[in-house]
Amino acid sequence: MKPKNTYHFIENALSLFSVKAIDLILAILLIPYLILKVGIVNYGKYAFALSLVLLLVNITNYGFNLTAVRELARYGKDSKKLNKLFNEVFSVKLYLTGFVLLLLLLLTIVVPSFAAYKLVYIFASFLIVGDLFSLRWFFMGLEKMKYIPAIYLGGTLLYVLLVVIFIKQPADFEYIILLEGIGLFIANIISFSYIVLEYKIKFQLLSFAQVKNYVYTNWSSFINLFIPSMLSNTAIFMVGLFSIPVNVSIIQLGVKVSNAFATVNAVFTKVFYAMVNRKIQIMRQSFNVLLVIGVLLSVVMFFSADIVIKPWLNIKDVAVEQQISFIIKLLSPTPFLMAIISAYGVNGLLVLKKDNLVSKITIIATLVGTVVGLLVIPVYTFIGGAVFLITTKTLYAFFSFLFFKRNIRVK
Repeated sequence: MKPKNTYHFIENALSLFSVKAIDLILAILLIPYLILKVGIVNYGKYAFALSLVLLLVNITNYGFNLTAVRELARYGKDSKKLNKLFNEVFSVKLYLTGFVLLLLLLLTIVVPSFAAYKLVYIFASFLIVGDLFSLRWFFMGLEKMKYIPAIYLGGTLLYVLLVVIFIKQPADFEYIILLEGIGLFIANIISFSYIVLEYKIKFQLLSFAQVKNYVYTNWSSFINLFIPSMLSNTAIFMVGLFSIPVNVSIIQLGVKVSNAFATVNAVFTKVFYAMVNRKIQIMRQSFNVLLVIGVLLSVVMFFSADIVIKPWLNIKDVAVEQQISFIIKLLSPTPFLMAIISAYGVNGLLVLKKDNLVSKITIIATLVGTVVGLLVIPVYTFIGGAVFLITTKTLYAFFSFLFFKRNIRVK
């Protein structure tokens, strides 16, 4: 890479690493505190509600981290196109936010298990509304990722402060998701206002017909981003549907650790994606970096499981502690599998504009994984959740590699 490209790469990578570092520190410090204050059972109830809300948030983000980032990376210097894209994204997100809020309301009214904790799901709407004003796609597309950590840190610090002040006893678990939503909302509103003023955005919302057309046109990109990003939350949600809150806590903590280890590849994937779209010649270099890191992270994750759990969570129940450690080991192939997906899928097939092919791969892998999950989760609970994740990601990685190689040969 040229010195200028190298500088941008390092700057953007460090910026996204900062965000992930904040996430990691938050998990290390806040999760044990929450479990101590509300208990492992109530923490599982919160984790289940959060998994549902994050699934809904992924719907409202409708693949913008792929489609919008790709457009901004190519045409971001054109102020008219930038303004048009901003209005497209915000309009689609506004309509989808209204849709998922109605869906959440219906679930709370109609489904007894949701109605029992209706206050939690009412509070959860703050997270959905707060994400409406998130502009991470904008900063990524213009490769101005240095702004993301400051925004994220502000929201996170506010959330932590509110948790320390208000979460004192088991019954307070209902308020955790509200406090998280307040922090996100305030941070995103500030960044949103700044971008609107800085880039002189003129609001012109799309009509319903235009939004419908956008949704139809970008369906493949939505599937390509939505399904991979929702897998972890789906596993947690499915375990919650078929099992008790303690098991939800176990799978959620295992997923948290797994995602933490996959952080490096996740960051490099986002950084490389904008760069490879501008200069396809560096594609092979991105593959090498992603795959080597993936292997190393999977090995470290497996052998560190028994070492980190006890001092981190300090759970008095030895059986639960051992179960969390086992789940982490079971999920240890995740960083390597995600590296294959990131390399040959995101930075390979998607850069080659094979969006439809990737969406088919994603759907097939997820359908097969879901069938497996529905068979094993009711019987093996959190272990079944881990099996669902590994099965889906293995299929996704295998087909991404296979079809990338086929497309390269054809070319």
